[in-house]
Amino acid sequence: MKSTAVCVVLSSLALVVAALAVPAIADPRVGVTSATTGGPTGKPPAQAERVLHVGVDVQANEVVTTGANDRAHLLFLDGSSITVGPQARLTIDKFVYDPNGKTSALAISASQGVFRFVGGKISKTTPVTVTTPSATLSIRGGIMIVSADANRTLAIFVYGIDMTVAAKSHVTTVTRIGWQVTTFAGQVPGQPAPTPPGSLASELAKLEAIGNKTGGDADNAAKASGFSDQNSGLGPGGQPLGGNATTISGEATNAVNNANTSLQKPTINQPPPPPPPMPPAGGGSFGGCGIRC
Repeated sequence: MKSTAVCVVLSSLALVVAALAVPAIADPRVGVTSATTGGPTGKPPAQAERVLHVGVDVQANEVVTTGANDRAHLLFLDGSSITVGPQARLTIDKFVYDPNGKTSALAISASQGVFRFVGGKISKTTPVTVTTPSATLSIRGGIMIVSADANRTLAIFVYGIDMTVAAKSHVTTVTRIGWQVTTFAGQVPGQPAPTPPGSLASELAKLEAIGNKTGGDADNAAKASGFSDQNSGLGPGGQPLGGNATTISGEATNAVNNANTSLQKPTINQPPPPPPPMPPAGGGSFGGCGIRC
């Protein structure tokens, strides 16, 4: 009897140890699509490419692509957001968010297109990085606009603590609002210079809605998209994120937790959904973020 009991105990212990040894499966969802124009697409690592309708979650290592008439506004769980202009391609390389501020990181690679990044909680403690074909950019606690292609990267510092531009073992730091750095492929970053009058407006115009197909604040579109408020401040799986449940991170989490799962799988080969009703004339820019966001 003793030997039998010992065997049972040892077997139970072995099962517990084996269970502890199995790594936890991280939820791949890092944010949500909160506004779109046209048919931007996303390609998660293990899924088919799908159209990023409002409410479709955004995943780690997802590749986001826009066409000539597309725009997308992506809202992350920490409150960061990125507005993607037309003819763009980016990948969400890394997203780690600890609401207690101990371990957080956000890294994006952008091969082409115009983007506006607005920092959330992560950028207040850890620089967010954007890698382009010609430079590696970082932003702390602020906003930057990036225009990139295979040969050149233009980075505009809109607001925040600082922006850095690194290439060929050289680093240029910008702390003056409204200044920019241009980096050509294979060369060191240029010196910071004031953004020429009118050029910022032309970059922002690329992030505007087409044909007044959307209006108002894109972040608020997440609130108005039918997401339930019952999970405010809860992370994927219903785990508490901490902090104020009314913050933008709570809104983003609601969007992720309550995203319509029927929108997660459609591929770009399927018939598109019927167009939404046309809003009143007078649409606005994505993000709705002024200089003091």
